[in-house]
This record gives sequence, C-alpha cells and structure tokens, in this order.
Amino acid sequence: MTNKEIETLDLFINRTSMWINPIDKNTITSFIHGFEAGTDKKSFTSLLKDYLESEHNINGSNQGWPNQVLLYAQKNELSWSNAFLELGITIISKLKTVSDNELS
Repeated sequence: MTNKEIETLDLFINRTSMWINPIDKNTITSFIHGFEAGTDKKSFTSLLKDYLESEHNINGSNQGWPNQVLLYAQKNELSWSNAFLELGITIISKLKTVSDNELS
C-alpha cells in the first residue's frame, strides 16, 4: 500500500463525516470496499481480519470482516461505527509501520 493510500484511509478514519453520511455500517463498508476495489489492494481489510483473529480471538466467517467488527463491538459495548473507528486507528498505525519499514 502506498503512503498516499494510507494517508487517504487515515483521513477517512479520523474525519469520517467529511467522506460519508450517515456514518454507519453500510456506508463505512461501502467506502472501504470501494477504496480497496479502486486501489486493487485489500491490505486494510486483510490486516483488520488478521488483527481481530490474533489479538481478540474473533474469527472470520462467511459474513466477512463487517461481522467481525460487529462481534468486537458487542464484546466491547460499542456501536458498530465506533468499533470500526477504534479498530481503524489501530490498523492504520500498523500500515504506517509496515510502510516505514519498507522504506528503511
């Protein structure tokens, strides 16, 4: 993933209301799917799925990463949107670390 793509996702996560309305599961999922289709990279959702499986023991299913976020939200008593934003900050940080290591 390029630095520009990571920066775009970072802006989306931190200023979601500037990109979509309403802020809910459907619009967030649509944006992320569209972004990944446009960049032809699934780095964000792949890392998100792996992170939820390894760090929170929330396994993926045929319902995909949106359902993993739902399970995380329920476990932590958050709305789906707030759970996604919380997880998104973590995943962006991981993407930045990977990108920085590739430049070194």
